[in-house]
Amino acid sequence: MPAEPAHHDHHHAHGPANRGRRVLRTAAPLFVRFPRTRLRTAVVVLHDAYGLTEPIEHCCRALARSGHVAVAPYLYYETGGKEFRPENEETARAAMSLLAADDLAADIAGALDHLASRLGIPARATGALGVGETGPLATRAAAEHDLAAAVECDPLDESPAADPARAIRLLDARLP
Repeated sequence: MPAEPAHHDHHHAHGPANRGRRVLRTAAPLFVRFPRTRLRTAVVVLHDAYGLTEPIEHCCRALARSGHVAVAPYLYYETGGKEFRPENEETARAAMSLLAADDLAADIAGALDHLASRLGIPARATGALGVGETGPLATRAAAEHDLAAAVECDPLDESPAADPARAIRLLDARLP
């Protein structure tokens, strides 16, 4: 695997530089965490209905400590990057249900393209972790993109029982 790039900022083709241009489709921005050791594999983390919350970021940091590059697309990017608290479960689930399947597929493909083209990590060394409602999406992404593994886990809300350790152990066992 290649060494970690010196510059970690993620740049996109959208934003002020594209004012006046028609952008038909763009992948979501990515939350990326690198391991401090040599890169082993990568994991695309698909957040649950609550959004890319602190518990999801914690999961990404734990994956990085385990030697994986963790990449989490902001699936709510086009709707303002919303984040919901666990007490707003109905609102969060309603927001998740409004995400279009094609847009979710484009977000996953964008994350995989980032891993392959910028970091040199192929699909066969990549797993998908679907949290809560995105569990089946991770499984489908693994099949469509020939990923090395897919794991589903319960929502990582702010409760003490929400711990990504089991999902990380499953990924460690399935990734090369």
